[in-house]
Amino acid sequence: MDAGPQHHDTGHQESFADALKPGTELLHGQFRIEKFLNAGGFGMTYLARDSLDRIVVIKECFPSSMCCRNNGNVMARSRQHQAEFDSVVKHFGAEARRLSKLQHQNIVGIHQVFEDNMTAYMALDFVRGRDLLDTIEDPRMKLHPRDVKDILLKCLEAVHYIHTNDVLHRDISPDNILIDGKGNPVLIDFGAAKEEATRASRALSALHVVKDGYSPHEFYIAGSTQDASSDLYSLGATFYHVLTGAAPPDSQARVSSIAADRPDPYQPVSGRFPQFEDAFLHAIDKALSVFPPDRLQSAREWIELVDTERRRSAALAQAELDRRIELSISRLVQETNRAVEADIKAQETKQAAERKEAQRLQKLVEEQARQRKKTLDELAMLDDHTFMEQQDRAREYSAQRSANKAHDSINGTPRKKRSLLSRVLPFGLLRGTFRSGRRSDYL
Repeated sequence: MDAGPQHHDTGHQESFADALKPGTELLHGQFRIEKFLNAGGFGMTYLARDSLDRIVVIKECFPSSMCCRNNGNVMARSRQHQAEFDSVVKHFGAEARRLSKLQHQNIVGIHQVFEDNMTAYMALDFVRGRDLLDTIEDPRMKLHPRDVKDILLKCLEAVHYIHTNDVLHRDISPDNILIDGKGNPVLIDFGAAKEEATRASRALSALHVVKDGYSPHEFYIAGSTQDASSDLYSLGATFYHVLTGAAPPDSQARVSSIAADRPDPYQPVSGRFPQFEDAFLHAIDKALSVFPPDRLQSAREWIELVDTERRRSAALAQAELDRRIELSISRLVQETNRAVEADIKAQETKQAAERKEAQRLQKLVEEQARQRKKTLDELAMLDDHTFMEQQDRAREYSAQRSANKAHDSINGTPRKKRSLLSRVLPFGLLRGTFRSGRRSDYL
């Protein structure tokens, strides 16, 4: 695996010794240096706090090959370097001010450009996160293909934005793309200010910063034409590294091989990663074409190429999802209908049973009513019969008495009145009492 980006710069160790110490204040106390971060041939980077106690990043123009620090001030190493140093500081500040006008969610914000210690500075937003290089080289971090596509598209949107504002980044690489806490990429460390500085200085043209594997061959040639395809080459190399785990062969080696009529050492990613669409892989290969006319010419072209494929894949995926949803709904409807039909059938069976039971109970009630009526009728008839018998006996008794009275009247024998006792005690009992010659227990 490639050891990572190679920086063609000098004076790094000396610059580190010249770094501002923690606690150093800039711009009359508006910024306070917290710690030194890194240094390059063109300057140094610090972590600092502003007057509102917010963390910011400070970049100091410090072309170490032509300047040094003396009592905190940055000064040209000699009179011969003074004019070039002044020109570099001027161009650095001017380009920083131009970059500060860029406002995009995927581009680090530059919110102040100022001069102090006889050099130029810019204060940038501090982005919490880790760079893409750390992310892809950490075995614990595994980017999902969906995340890779999302990061690339957002980077392309940022690159398209800066290109429409006539700015080139000139230093796109995995270590210059920060991934914030929400997974969004942020482009940092624009090389545009450095490029303007090199154009202003013949001495600095030898320090032109390139990164082997990421820089197109025109970046190695001072004064060469650079355009949007140059940034796209670097972006393609960055995502080549994301996919393969290593940077592609540096462009100088590729040019040399082609010039010597040898095969290009570059190995295309097309067809090697089935988890990505063909258009996605083809776009990376095209962006990494050695010669500018063969590359993708704009970030928008790349976006449309990838996004068209993404939309097509998304449409196919949505169609498949819709088909599955429709099938699931159909199955659910069928199951629901079967359940409803079964429930209706159960309800009908239950209702039929209830109707049958109600009819049985109704018949039982009607039968009981008939039986009750019959019983009442029989009782009524019995009462009438008994009443008639009683009436007949009463008439017979009345007629008998009348006959007895008439008989007594004819014979002149008055009928003896029964004693009170004979009226109370049964006749048979009295008769038995007197016949026995014994005293009755009733007497």
